[in-house]
Amino acid sequence: MECLYVVQVAGGPAEMQPPVQVEEFTVQGTAGEPIQLPIAAGPATGYVWQLEMPTGVHRIGDGPERQVDPKSALGAASGGRLQVTAQAGDYVVSARLARPWQGDLPVRIVRIRLHVEQ
Repeated sequence: MECLYVVQVAGGPAEMQPPVQVEEFTVQGTAGEPIQLPIAAGPATGYVWQLEMPTGVHRIGDGPERQVDPKSALGAASGGRLQVTAQAGDYVVSARLARPWQGDLPVRIVRIRLHVEQ
């Protein structure tokens, strides 16, 4: 699935943004236990993950920082993976990586199917 965004700069012509491919993942977990999502907090680039979570799913503190290969460390996500807890059930969590002042222009979109067992 692709999303195409049109950006209108004040007083200027509309600019087409390249389509953002929606990535899809399936994650399994146990009710009441921390569940790591397949996305991590990144370096201080101005981009942050904006999560849309259904009722019954709650974000908790991030997991431990990840070790990053020094050869690819520049700009790599080195923070811990984002974590949630949830009641038993099936959910869909949507995550958009964007600058807070450009929430409608994500550079990455991830849809996570979350299956939580009792």
